[in-house]
Amino acid sequence: MGDLRADAVPLTSKQRLGLMRRRHAILVGTVAVALAIVGWALASLRDDDSSMRVLVRAAKHRMCWPEDSSLSCVLKAISKYDKKGRFDDAIKVGAAWTSQYPNSPANGMIYADISTLYLKKATRDPGRTEEYLKQALSCRDKALQSLSDSAYALRPLVDISEYVGDISQAQRCIQYGNSLRILDRMSLLAKEEKDRLTREFKPDLAERKQLEDLSEWIDVAMKRVSNKSSSSGCQDKPSLAG
Repeated sequence: MGDLRADAVPLTSKQRLGLMRRRHAILVGTVAVALAIVGWALASLRDDDSSMRVLVRAAKHRMCWPEDSSLSCVLKAISKYDKKGRFDDAIKVGAAWTSQYPNSPANGMIYADISTLYLKKATRDPGRTEEYLKQALSCRDKALQSLSDSAYALRPLVDISEYVGDISQAQRCIQYGNSLRILDRMSLLAKEEKDRLTREFKPDLAERKQLEDLSEWIDVAMKRVSNKSSSSGCQDKPSLAG
């Protein structure tokens, strides 16, 4: 192709000097604006009530930095580490939250999650199965302290106790019995909830359906665990301990 600028008129020295000055002025102006923005941002960050500080805090919260900055972030971190098989990291995050906020209403749920994580560790390390099962049961007991008044929240504790009974011969009868005791508690709470809905003039249909599903799950679980207990030669249901 030919030179498209072949007929261009060369710039004179004066014109080149003027062009260089304009470019320099643009560069200096750009740097000045950038420095002004940086200065404003730094000053704003020192002011807790500034819009910049508010935006930074909101961004950190949304990004969960640090990962224990809120309950939702802790739950996200536990789930993230669990999916990656990093059970120790998940347990560490949950334990740190319960230690920092011992009176948090969510601790029962977190202890239940930690208990389940120990069960996963138990299945992956046969040499330390009983050790991890004991830790799982310890966390289950802590969870029970704050979840005992919610039929829905007690459900994972039934699964935990039953699972320990499935894989531990030494704990089998004790944990099947504990599962049945928790199921008895759930059944009582579900009945109380059903009575409450019956007394309502216009009960929530979705809530009623949810309660019916839970009651059905309780019946199925009770039959399943009872059969396991009987076939294992277990006797009466023991007190819920360990």
